[in-house]
Amino acid sequence: MSAPENIWSNQSALVTYYTDHDIPMRPQPGFLVLSIIVSILGSYATLLLLGRRTSNRGLRNFGFLAVSAICFAAVAVWGMHFVSMISVRLDPSPNLSWAIMFSPGMTVLSLFVPLVATVCAFWFLGDDPSYVADKDDSWKAALTPRNLLESWRVLAGGIFLGLTIGLMHYSASFQLPNFNVSYTAVTVVFALVLACIAAIAALALFFRARQQWQESFWKRGICSLFLAAAVCGMHYLGLGGTSYRTRQDVQPEALASNGQNSRLIIAISVMCAVIILISILLAIADLRTRIQMKAKAKNIVLASVTFDEYGKILVKPDGTIPMQIMQTDTNTEGLSALLDPQLASFQWLYQLSFCWRLAVVPFVPRIVDHKAQGSFRSGFIEAAVRLAHSLDLSVDSIGILFDRVLNTGTKVFDEQEQAEKFVPMPTDDESSIHGITMKLGSSEGVMCFFARELGKGKPAAADMGTDYDATKEVDSVDYYLERGWRLAETRFFSKLLADYMGVSKAEMDVYLNACKTYAKRGSQPVVQEGGVYLGLFGVRPAGEGGLDVLVYNFARHQIPAYRLPDISMPLNTRSLAWLKSCHNVTLAQLLARCNEALNDDASSRLTAESAEQEIFYDFLAALCVSLESLIAAMRVWPTLPDQARLSPDVIELPTSDSDTKRPAQMLLLSVILPAPDHGLALVQTRASGIQVPQLDSTRRDWDKPPAPFVYSPWNLWSRAQTMILRGAVYRDIAQQFSNEVGKMYAPPVNDIAAEIAADKKPKGVNPFHGDEKVGSVVDLASVSYTPSRKRRPGTAIKGASDAIQKAAGMSADELDVEGEYAGVRDRADMWFLRVMQALAEADENRFLEYTDWESQCKMLPLD
Repeated sequence: MSAPENIWSNQSALVTYYTDHDIPMRPQPGFLVLSIIVSILGSYATLLLLGRRTSNRGLRNFGFLAVSAICFAAVAVWGMHFVSMISVRLDPSPNLSWAIMFSPGMTVLSLFVPLVATVCAFWFLGDDPSYVADKDDSWKAALTPRNLLESWRVLAGGIFLGLTIGLMHYSASFQLPNFNVSYTAVTVVFALVLACIAAIAALALFFRARQQWQESFWKRGICSLFLAAAVCGMHYLGLGGTSYRTRQDVQPEALASNGQNSRLIIAISVMCAVIILISILLAIADLRTRIQMKAKAKNIVLASVTFDEYGKILVKPDGTIPMQIMQTDTNTEGLSALLDPQLASFQWLYQLSFCWRLAVVPFVPRIVDHKAQGSFRSGFIEAAVRLAHSLDLSVDSIGILFDRVLNTGTKVFDEQEQAEKFVPMPTDDESSIHGITMKLGSSEGVMCFFARELGKGKPAAADMGTDYDATKEVDSVDYYLERGWRLAETRFFSKLLADYMGVSKAEMDVYLNACKTYAKRGSQPVVQEGGVYLGLFGVRPAGEGGLDVLVYNFARHQIPAYRLPDISMPLNTRSLAWLKSCHNVTLAQLLARCNEALNDDASSRLTAESAEQEIFYDFLAALCVSLESLIAAMRVWPTLPDQARLSPDVIELPTSDSDTKRPAQMLLLSVILPAPDHGLALVQTRASGIQVPQLDSTRRDWDKPPAPFVYSPWNLWSRAQTMILRGAVYRDIAQQFSNEVGKMYAPPVNDIAAEIAADKKPKGVNPFHGDEKVGSVVDLASVSYTPSRKRRPGTAIKGASDAIQKAAGMSADELDVEGEYAGVRDRADMWFLRVMQALAEADENRFLEYTDWESQCKMLPLD
């Protein structure tokens, strides 16, 4: 309400009049817009910094927590409030304006109180909520205890943040020197509710975007707009219900003073400048990371992909995965040719990754101290050691080399073209890695992956032979989060990594999902303990004298196998005798005999019944089910039932990496599948190596195995079998690797004192051959290779020397345990060669005549 016109020129009368009346307010549009910009800038910087925080623990995370809280409380809230209040003019008369002066003590308090409250709110939020990761975002998944807990944290944190904004707004107006302040209850309530709702929406959107790892300016900008809306909306809604009246005995001259406002503007300007500087520095750091990644995309890179129990990938603080460049004297183009999975050069690296502990760990101190001659193999070993130590892990914990490589720097399509050329991928574990086929551009580099699961690693100190705290966790989720690492969904993270490495998102999706499955089951037995299986050993001639093996896509070391329901090993004598009588019969004949035996057995059960007969009847029934399932799965080859033949032996296979679990038994059918039509382009590329059943091509049906099966090169598959079985041949390969690595990194010639000291150490049992002693890494490298020598059964990791035990982080007791089923591995060793030999001998049509499978097998160190 305006004062009477007759007192407009009398300031003392105006002061007296507005003691009992509300002073008219007039905001200045320029400052009003500026206050909103300040709030958006502070909110954006807050989210930028908060997004780099990964846990409530760790000095780095505490630093980001403090700086993000300062950005929000000091700039987005406090700075916005005072810029807005500076814009407010109290007009007691048309020709006079009064400025709002604030109490210095309350001004400082209004900054630090919400600062502490903001720290508490952000700490309560912790790291990023997991949210539902599935594409369908099902309510069932959303209502899991984990997701419900995270939702409540966002809800509670948003409410706390909204109330903090209100606390700052109203605390700044306490005890104004010149004015009394009053508020409308309705506007106060609505202002606080608006602040809470907008804060919850901003945090939910932000954490959702961060979970998806979409590092884009506009998405973070949208979240900052919501957060700024919480601040500005609450402020201006609350200001609309605020009224000011002059205090009694206030001097009119004090109401016109504007010095404090100038100081506030300077302080806020400095804070905004600091925020802009922080944002620029972070942008420069991101740009530097992008430039470094682009440079790596033009080299041969070893990358570590680590997954937690939920399938999330471990990501470094800079938004990348751990990588190391292979440094060799060979040019990139030459190295790329050597990394074809079908070549022996790649397969040497692949086999070595199964033998880290035996062949590389004892020599790590030498590998770290000096570089070898820059050869292809030494470059791989050195890069793998550097990669493991960058994770603070032993090289033995870096994981197994993924059996495919990714060509980098190949993106040649724009986004619209990519969308047209790639097939959407299913979401389930086993079908999500059906590959894609694309037209690759010129490759600038190659990326090799080491896939592993989180939580199974040993510290890097184990490689150096030094003492370390075995109880300290160095490979846990909390350990990495404290260091600023994070866990991200592969389908969201793949876009960022694909942009860095110069490949399409679809191709990167294939690789990351394939690596996730590979880490879980791609390098260990997948048959279940005590099970009995019907397997199909299917091979086909490939180009240039090669041979392909039919395998599962999600475990490319495993041939198609169907478990006999409700049947456990070992098979009884009658079942084994019946199978022997069916030797070399076709699949169709076997099914017919099985049905005939079932009918005969059913008739005999009416007159006499025994436990053995009941077991035999169950076996026949289960075998029929498995045979029919196999025929249905392989219906793309209508003649297969008349061509696949039963092998005479029932083989035993290990079911775990230890010898304490019961093995599985497998009945084998072997068959030669039709050769591919070489006049047509294969839909299986070297890049993905994965079949695409959905792709519409002109290839004939027999060129496309049904999902989830694919073809794997015979030489690569046979090596995978050998390494996973970990039998006698595995020990021979590990011995050869140890000898070769020992020669690469031989001790200095003049280091006689070190050799004498090492020779005096207590001798332990050679892990390769039980009748030899070895006390130092020098002794291990010099052991002569005699594959025909008698071996102890088991996993061959027994009683290693003190040096090896220390490097591997295991005690002698752990290494010297011989499981109940220790002999299974040696008996199963090379089973596929025996089956292949029989298949070749029975090849009347000479389909295998021009294949080179025998010479390819000779690349293995067979007895």
